[in-house]
Amino acid sequence: MSPVLIHIDVTDALPAVISAGQRLHVGAWIFMPARLPYRPTVSVWLNGGTYDKRYFHAEIPRHPGYSMAEHLAARGHIVVLPDHLGIGDSSQAPRQMDVTRQVAAKANHAAMTQLFARLREGTLYPSLPAIPQFVKLGGGHSMGGMQTITQQAAHRTYDRIAVLGYTAVGVHLTLDGKLHSADPGPLDFSMPDYPVMNRSRLRSTFHWDDVPEAVLAADDALLVPVPYVLSMQSITTGIVTQDAGSIDVPIYHCLGERDVSPDPWAEAAHFRSCRDYTLHVLPKSGHCQNFASTRTEMWNRIWAWSEGLDVPDRPA
Repeated sequence: MSPVLIHIDVTDALPAVISAGQRLHVGAWIFMPARLPYRPTVSVWLNGGTYDKRYFHAEIPRHPGYSMAEHLAARGHIVVLPDHLGIGDSSQAPRQMDVTRQVAAKANHAAMTQLFARLREGTLYPSLPAIPQFVKLGGGHSMGGMQTITQQAAHRTYDRIAVLGYTAVGVHLTLDGKLHSADPGPLDFSMPDYPVMNRSRLRSTFHWDDVPEAVLAADDALLVPVPYVLSMQSITTGIVTQDAGSIDVPIYHCLGERDVSPDPWAEAAHFRSCRDYTLHVLPKSGHCQNFASTRTEMWNRIWAWSEGLDVPDRPA
């Protein structure tokens, strides 16, 4: 299944100091199901730090079945994989250091608002008919989970959200068999916009012990530069506490058996406005659930969870 790449201009939704006279775009892949169901789900997935949108569509030679996007599209979802502003196919701001989590969320909200409007109108691309009704599901992994929480709290973009591999308690990493807080302290604005990343020490956090070496190598090849501010904000303890507490749509929260939350069962208390909160601890999974041997359990649960939230009236 080949995705369609689109670019959406978000310049006018951002402060002039961010664009500094340039046009800024959010780039996204779209995966369409072979057959559109009645009132389809449009699911939008934001990648985590050190990745771009390929995290949700990993193509690994001789190791098929690592694309969450293809899996959900095969079950009827219209899957959208945007890149954060400053990453992948999205524009880099003239001074990326100014792109905080709130600015990146505003850009993605503007992009998805336009995309949803064009889906309803049938103007997204020529072969796609108008889709007047659909469910809006927004999700993200790790840093993308932070951005999903930030965006939903500020803009209410989605009907429901999924938070994968992220914690409102505080990000912790497994190093030498022990959990350590990842809190970086205050931002250092003398840092470059895109510091050199090295995740070699993160393998025990990112992956369960049974992940094949070829898959680990393919994952390493997905490493991309990540803007300093977004990266550091994503691991700052308490940064989404207020935002998480304001979200009132249904939430599916998936954490690996070995992940960044020091206490998965304490997460629900941070989403105190949500009356429909689901915690799923994925067995035999590290932080990067999409590379776990149990990944399809999560993918199928996402589909079943979203489909089961409401059953719309169908025409007679």
